[in-house]
Amino acid sequence: MPSLSHRANALFDALEQRFDAGNAATADLHRCLRLVLVDTMAVAVAGLGQPALQALQEQQQRLAPGSVALPGMGVSLSAAAAAQVLAAAACWDELVEGYAPAHGRPALHVVPVCMALGEALQRPLGSVLMALLQGYELGARFGEAYQVPAGEHVDGTWGTVAATVAASVLLQLPAPQRAGALTAALTQMTRSLFRPVGEGATSRLLHPGLAAARGIDLALAAGAGFRGPDGLEQDPILNALWRHPPDLGDRPGSAVESGYVKLWPGARHLHYASAAALRWRQLREGALERSPWSAQQPGLIRLRTYGDACTYCDHPQPRNRIQAQFSLQYAVAATLLWGELQPASFEEERLTDPRLVSLLKQIRVEAADDHPGRWAELIVREPGGPDDSALVLGLPGDPNMPIGEPERLAKARALMEPLLGSAGAGALIQHWLEASLQAPLLPPGHLLWGGIKRD
Repeated sequence: MPSLSHRANALFDALEQRFDAGNAATADLHRCLRLVLVDTMAVAVAGLGQPALQALQEQQQRLAPGSVALPGMGVSLSAAAAAQVLAAAACWDELVEGYAPAHGRPALHVVPVCMALGEALQRPLGSVLMALLQGYELGARFGEAYQVPAGEHVDGTWGTVAATVAASVLLQLPAPQRAGALTAALTQMTRSLFRPVGEGATSRLLHPGLAAARGIDLALAAGAGFRGPDGLEQDPILNALWRHPPDLGDRPGSAVESGYVKLWPGARHLHYASAAALRWRQLREGALERSPWSAQQPGLIRLRTYGDACTYCDHPQPRNRIQAQFSLQYAVAATLLWGELQPASFEEERLTDPRLVSLLKQIRVEAADDHPGRWAELIVREPGGPDDSALVLGLPGDPNMPIGEPERLAKARALMEPLLGSAGAGALIQHWLEASLQAPLLPPGHLLWGGIKRD
């Protein structure tokens, strides 16, 4: 079998040819990449407005000032520091899209590198989109193979490879150095414990950003001749990480075109539970012959869902925002009470609402394999009443239930406008969607929008 480096370079070449083919499939791919860039940056911009992210920017500027000034940022930072800040901001509301077969989010690790390094190097929009494609695809391939151990969170693991590949493309490394950066990244992947999520520790926000910064450093080092080893496909330690050998062969489609899009905040596993709760609530409200459902006497509430959701999101008594973002019980209770799951649903005053606290105690979570893929069923037995249930087998935004551009762009505008204003958000979205591939990454005047003020 050809070496890992050889197969990776062959995939690089295949992706580049697909990006430059100039046919209808290429146009669809370019549009998808533009939309992923818009979606990820919109989520990051929303996070940049949070006091914690503003404080992180100020701390980074103490030792890492630089030339990278992006919309929504209050300071100018080095590329690596800016990538860290952007990735942390994109984690704030847990609204970034993802790629389910990899159990993670390639764009969360790649887009911050593309934006920070693309701006630092003054690369045009087309070069940034090419780096996004390459980093996303290679990261997704290793993510598909990666075997997430019990007690580990996937952010910051194989994402190191995704970030390194994107950085290598933007640094325009030749093929041997690009492959050397990738193999170096495979020997330098970080491990991210799930415990920070379980306890609600804010260091959880740093997992993808540190991987992004490491990717930039590894690519720079490869450009100086510091390459990874050959023969990694025989390494027993690395091979122990894989569920199956990484597939680096050419495929008809690309991972970035098969990702899911989030319309609600929180871990994606929560959304199926929330959708089932919303459907149950709507069905129950339509039962006119019965008295209204009461949160004070809700009865026994059972949530049945797929195993991964229970592994990562069975948190019956969340005490802070991050714990709630990974709590199936919270998603169900919040949706039953308020009829929606929005960023405001995870604010501190909601967490301490006595009705919610009481309702959480009635919810039981069960892992089941009744259906393939991701799904959830809510079953409620009210006092003296029958079992009522609602089943959700998919969500808008899943690859098999795609949403249109209007919904995706409405999400982006709603996230960007509080910090950038309506005109700034609109101009930025329009530029990324419509500007030529030769255009600058950012439109003129972007420094006037919600961040750095310059003459």
